[in-house]
Amino acid sequence: MAGLDMSISGLASGFDWKSVVDQLTAVERTPQATVRTEQATLARRRDALGQIATQLSDLQTKAAALGDATLYTRRSTGSTDTSVATVSAANGAVTGTNSLNILTLATPSSWLGATSGVINPLNAADVASGVAATGPTMAAAGWGATFTAGTVTIGVKNNVTGAVTNTQISIAANETLQQVLVKLDSAIGSTGSATYSSSNDQVTLATPAGKSLILGASSDTSNLLSCLKLFTPLVGNNAVSASKLGSLRLSSPVAEQPLTTALTYGVTATTGTFSINGVSIDYSSTSTLSSVLNSINDSAAGVQASFDSSQNRIVLKNKEPGNRGVVLANNGGNFLTAFGLISGTLNSGTDLEYSINGGSTLKARSNTITDADSGLTGLTITAAKVGTTTLTSSNDNGAAKSAIDAMVTSVNRVQSLISSLTVSNRDSAGKITAGVLAYDQTIFQLGSSLRSLLAPQLSGSPSSTIRGLSDLGYSTSGYSNEMTATNAASLTTALTSQLSEVQKFFSTTTTGLSAKITTFIKPMVDEISGTLPQRQKGLTEQSSRLDDQLASMERRVLANRERLLAGFRAMEAAQAKSNSQIQFLNQKLGITS
Repeated sequence: MAGLDMSISGLASGFDWKSVVDQLTAVERTPQATVRTEQATLARRRDALGQIATQLSDLQTKAAALGDATLYTRRSTGSTDTSVATVSAANGAVTGTNSLNILTLATPSSWLGATSGVINPLNAADVASGVAATGPTMAAAGWGATFTAGTVTIGVKNNVTGAVTNTQISIAANETLQQVLVKLDSAIGSTGSATYSSSNDQVTLATPAGKSLILGASSDTSNLLSCLKLFTPLVGNNAVSASKLGSLRLSSPVAEQPLTTALTYGVTATTGTFSINGVSIDYSSTSTLSSVLNSINDSAAGVQASFDSSQNRIVLKNKEPGNRGVVLANNGGNFLTAFGLISGTLNSGTDLEYSINGGSTLKARSNTITDADSGLTGLTITAAKVGTTTLTSSNDNGAAKSAIDAMVTSVNRVQSLISSLTVSNRDSAGKITAGVLAYDQTIFQLGSSLRSLLAPQLSGSPSSTIRGLSDLGYSTSGYSNEMTATNAASLTTALTSQLSEVQKFFSTTTTGLSAKITTFIKPMVDEISGTLPQRQKGLTEQSSRLDDQLASMERRVLANRERLLAGFRAMEAAQAKSNSQIQFLNQKLGITS
């Protein structure tokens, strides 16, 4: 007895009472299905209203675009030769055709750093074979690039026979300039032919009489000739360094540059500042020359800084074309002085010169001609090269047409959606399926009201010639509220010859179609007080009340189920007890089954 689980259906009685309870519970839950069906219907109606609100909001946006007066003042532009000049137009720009003649393009000015007295020569004294000065070692010399040891080929050509004698010499990093010049002498075949002049800061290779020099070969592994800036000379001429050998190095700190004027800082012991066109640039003793030039380029100084290796100078080029100057100032330290910029010179640029429609020569400070320069209201011209072209500016009717088409498309989406949600369909068997909002007269009437709003106005139209969308080539049928473009020519004609009337029809305050559509739609879609959001809210609240009703119904079902289960468990216990007593009596009486 004590070990029997009375919750097991039919353990003592042999009767599956739990299945009976499950069936009775299912029957009692049947009314809940009806409530859930009602909830599903409410959800579909809420979603349908949301779809309509979304489409109406889209229509309101499309109509608002047509109410923007700037839509009708847009311009399209063109140039018969875009390689000479292009043109763009602001809203309301002058329309028409204008010939343009570019006489001179604007070019930027450049500030050229000084080339003398700025950089120390490679050596303070002349160097040649047999003189006291040995000069620096190759690795320690102030080349513009890092020296590479290796081989160099020197060719000597006989100008009469054309025969060439090539001599390959090896150059080590620890060799002095004098040792290298001696090797060059040997290769040329004339002692004292290779010399260095400290005053010119150049190396000269004297060509023997009747000979010519050929410097370098593709097999060379040293960059000696590049460091010496030596190139093969004309037949019979001497080879002379193309420019001074003492050079600034982009990768080296500014404190280690070979400057004739010692660099000072002024802000702190190791930091300084200067300005270009009023923009401050900072530097320190550890700043590389390249990083200082990058700081200039990244600043708002309006110049492009670069290093001219052929002249060993810094160049500041205005980013904007036009004959403008460059204003320099040492603020803390002498950077601009030490690097030869203060003593530099201005290479003047040119201003743009042009004429319009054969008129007098006009000027602009850049290659962009504004309407203030040209007198062509709203037009901006960009010159690209000297030459002539014809510029056009006309009404951009395409923008207005696209906006009208977009609004009509949005209208049709609304009407199509309303129709699909309110229509009732009969299948082949005669069964009628009603739309989600089939009996919603407010929504049904919405389609008709919208159609009436777009119909021709009998009076009060802001335009004297356009009273409705039908005057722009759109029409509706007696079977549908949707609109169709039945006469494209009407819209084209209106936009071409009556653009101001089209603008009045759509964008006039209060009476324009854009304002009317907004007035019609806004009370329905406003998120706070709109009719459709409020109806959606009411349906949500109604569904919530049904949730409460379902919860109450389920509580009753569960309570009844528990009473039934308790009764059957008690029956099972009583049956088990009765079975036990019968078994006991049978044992006492000796009755066996």
